[in-house]
Amino acid sequence: MRAARTGTQLLDKTFSILRRISTRHHVGWSLSELSQACGYHHTTVHRILRFLDREGMVARRPGTRLYVLGPLAQEFGLAVHPAHDLRAPALEGLARLARRTGGGAFLNLRSGHDSVCAARIDGRLRIRALAIEPGTRRPLCLSAGGVAMLLRLPAKERAAALRYGLAEARRIGPQRLEQARGMVRRSTREGIGINADGIIPGITAIGVPVAARDGTPIAALSVASYSERFNEAALRDAVAALRREARLLEDALESSARASPSALEHV
Repeated sequence: MRAARTGTQLLDKTFSILRRISTRHHVGWSLSELSQACGYHHTTVHRILRFLDREGMVARRPGTRLYVLGPLAQEFGLAVHPAHDLRAPALEGLARLARRTGGGAFLNLRSGHDSVCAARIDGRLRIRALAIEPGTRRPLCLSAGGVAMLLRLPAKERAAALRYGLAEARRIGPQRLEQARGMVRRSTREGIGINADGIIPGITAIGVPVAARDGTPIAALSVASYSERFNEAALRDAVAALRREARLLEDALESSARASPSALEHV
């Protein structure tokens, strides 16, 4: 029993480190930064990184001592089952949203208490201030799409996700903490994920959840553009368009789930 518990703890630490590394997928993390951010002893992190590096799950960023995800992570991603790949059925809807709003349209996936950008399509307005791109990982409470998913979680899980996210925001700084709290408060009032000038001045983002058959939020669709373009009428139109595309994506996922058993019988 003790060996099993130790093994489970090691797996928890390993995946915690991998998730942390994925939050800086271009920049990378030093050993000491990972140790401090994850709250694990330097020796433990070093031992886990050595193993992951040997297997190709992490690698050193060329010319540095910083760790990034390695080639094995990409290989695993290529082999994901179609039932768990939301990008393909979402791309047409993202393109429609980008054309309609002129800004950026995003598909975010829920990963525990985090939100991960899976796809981004830009409209005619290429907004350079938007640093979110495929692979970007943030706590749910730090983006409009993430908050949209947060609000749909059961109360106990929502509270846990909020504690986690606010702790991460506090680590960044008091200003980000207050921004996150303000975004959650307004989103709760309005029933959608909304971030109006909260993190990037002059930029507004809105998001709605995409739910599984049982109502659990598994993803979110969001759009972001210059705040001056989101007057009251434009905001209503964008929310309606997001909800429409979310329903279409949910229908596509439901159809795929129904088709999967018969399709697998012929493999």
